[in-house]
Amino acid sequence: MTKKRITEVYNFIANASMKKMSDDEKIMLIRLLRQMKVVAKELTDAVNDAVAKAREEGMEQQQMVEFVNKAVDDLAQEETTIQTAILTPDAFDRLALSNDWTFAQIEELGEVLITTEK
Repeated sequence: MTKKRITEVYNFIANASMKKMSDDEKIMLIRLLRQMKVVAKELTDAVNDAVAKAREEGMEQQQMVEFVNKAVDDLAQEETTIQTAILTPDAFDRLALSNDWTFAQIEELGEVLITTEK
């Protein structure tokens, strides 16, 4: 999974409720979030550095967006070794029921978080 995708998922579930999950499931998700946070911070810092550099050079908005995208593209596309598929379907259902997400959001997160192992 790319660093960009990890960052997107982290930013989405970092503030999710886990109230209907068991303690063991919560611990597994917390451990995953800790790993994801490091990747998200690395990418966020790279974006912030690129924005600061673009501002120093006096770029206009469109130029700034293009510069930032180009500056962080390689980092964003790097693959990570984080194993994200950690929740059983039942554990993921409890996570989904703990939050007010749309069906599309649930489907997308399910693709990332649900393990297919028995």
